Amino acid sequence: MRALFITLSLGLLLAACGSGGDQAASAAENEKPVISRDSLRKLYRAYLEARTDPMPTQQVKEEGKLWPVDEAPLDTAFFVFREQLKEIVAKKEVFSLLDVTAKDIKVGFGAEEGFDDFVSMWGLDSKQADTLRIWALLGRLLVEGGTFSDNRTVFTAPYYFSTWPSQYDPVDYGVIAGAGVRLREEPSLNSRILKTVSHDIITILEEGPEEEIGGETYPWIRVELLSGTQGYVFGKFVGDPVGYRVGFEKKEGDRWRMSFLLAGD
Repeated sequence: MRALFITLSLGLLLAACGSGGDQAASAAENEKPVISRDSLRKLYRAYLEARTDPMPTQQVKEEGKLWPVDEAPLDTAFFVFREQLKEIVAKKEVFSLLDVTAKDIKVGFGAEEGFDDFVSMWGLDSKQADTLRIWALLGRLLVEGGTFSDNRTVFTAPYYFSTWPSQYDPVDYGVIAGAGVRLREEPSLNSRILKTVSHDIITILEEGPEEEIGGETYPWIRVELLSGTQGYVFGKFVGDPVGYRVGFEKKEGDRWRMSFLLAGD
C-alpha cells in the first residue's frame, strides 16, 4: 500500500515537472531496504563520531534559562534516520524527502492535512525545487535538538518548543539559542556589545533589519533580558517557541516518518 501511494504521488509530481511515469515507478521501487542491526549500529557510531557540537541528552534545569537538549542519540534507529534526513535536506532531494513523509502529515491547524497539502504548501511539485524555503527551514530545525514522547515513538523539535517552561508565555518570550551570544546596542555587527548571554529566557520585542553574517541572513531581534536590559541579537540565535516545529513518528514496520511541520498556532 505504501509503495503504491509513493508511486502515485511521485507520478503526479513527475508529470507536473514534465517527466515520464516510468521514472516514478523506478523511484518508488528504489526505496531503501531495511538496514540490518549490525549496519545500523555502524552507521550510528559513524554519525555520532562525526558530530562537531553535540547537545547533551539530558536537559539542565535552571531558573531563567532554557538549556539545550537532544534526546535523538538515545534511540539508534531514530538518530540514524535524522542524520540521513539532514543529508537529504542538504542535497535538496525532493523524492527522498517525500519518501520519509507520512501520508497523513499535519501541516496546519485548520483543514490542511495530508500528503497533497504538504506538497502544495511547500511547492514540492515545482520545477525549481532547489530554491524552496523548506530546505533552509528543515535544515535549521534538524540541528536544534528535541525530545521523545509516547514511549519514544514520537520525536519533536526544536528543544525550545518541546521543553518550553510553562511559567513563561510562549507568545511573548523566547530564548537565546546559543552560548556566548552578544547582546548589542543597535542592530549591527559593528554596534557596541552590552552583554554576552547564554541560553537566557528573553522577551521578544520586535524584529529589526536583516543582515547577512557568515553567509546566513537573519533579522536582528530586539529583546529584553529578565533583568530588564534591552538590546539586539542576531536572529540566528533567537529561539521562538511559537515558531516552526517538526515532528516524527514511528509508523508501520517501525519506520520513522515526518508526521507534522507546523508554525505557531
